[in-house]
Amino acid sequence: MTEYWKSQARKYCEFCKCWFADNKVSISFHENGKRHKENVQKHISQLSKKSAKEFKQKEKIDDDMKKMEAAAMAAYLNDIKNNADLTSQSINDLINQSGSSEATIVVSNSPTSKAPPAWEEVKSDDGSSYYWNTITNETTWDAPDEFVSVVEKEKNKLKEEAQEKKKQKIKKQQQKQAQKDVHMEVNAHLAREKMKELAVKKDPEPVKKFVDYGPAPRASKPYGSWTPVVNQPVEQVDLQLPKNEKVLPPPPVVVQPEIIQFKEKRIESLGDEPVEFKKRKFNNPKRNMRQKLDDD
Repeated sequence: MTEYWKSQARKYCEFCKCWFADNKVSISFHENGKRHKENVQKHISQLSKKSAKEFKQKEKIDDDMKKMEAAAMAAYLNDIKNNADLTSQSINDLINQSGSSEATIVVSNSPTSKAPPAWEEVKSDDGSSYYWNTITNETTWDAPDEFVSVVEKEKNKLKEEAQEKKKQKIKKQQQKQAQKDVHMEVNAHLAREKMKELAVKKDPEPVKKFVDYGPAPRASKPYGSWTPVVNQPVEQVDLQLPKNEKVLPPPPVVVQPEIIQFKEKRIESLGDEPVEFKKRKFNNPKRNMRQKLDDD
């Protein structure tokens, strides 16, 4: 059987940003260390501060929206009361009904159960569970008697989202109804004004005739009417300039090429001697063009 080398598994801690051996002894030694506990406490405090800050911002936005809605509703009710008629009375009845329904909704949503426990279950990055006290910011690995589990928190979150969606739906319906009622009120107001105009007919004013005195008014076109452009012929003037007589160039002289005649020589016999070629002598001093100028 062949032998092979196997490396030891390693584990990464998200809180301390370090690696260590993935076994029970190393994990317990690291988690019981002072540095790891301080980092966990620091992480939990940051999460609590962040959640508290977000909760305060959400509460502030909700308060501002409620104030704006209350001011808009008060101004709308004031306008209806100042100009009361049949449609405004029906709008008042609808608003009263919607107000009573909102009151019932608020009463039904009022908490009747006891306060939730202070301990909450929190999952770390490696999947292990620890418990956090929302009041004292205390953490522990041991499960307390009463705590809110992760599943319960998810259920509560889903319930809150469903209630929020229901409220938004009711709010949109009320806004649509209010817009519809305002449209009806505007149409009724326009119809009343139209009936008033038809009931009180004014006598037609006599047409005044104006007589113009003085010079006739000028034409509306200050630069006159359009006229076509006519091109006038230009008179040619004789400037009596000297005339340049053209001189014809002489005809070209064609030179006939000279005819060259060659004499013909014939060799009738070569004789009895064999044919030889004369050898060229390179060392002949008579034929050397570069000769010495002096005898030194």
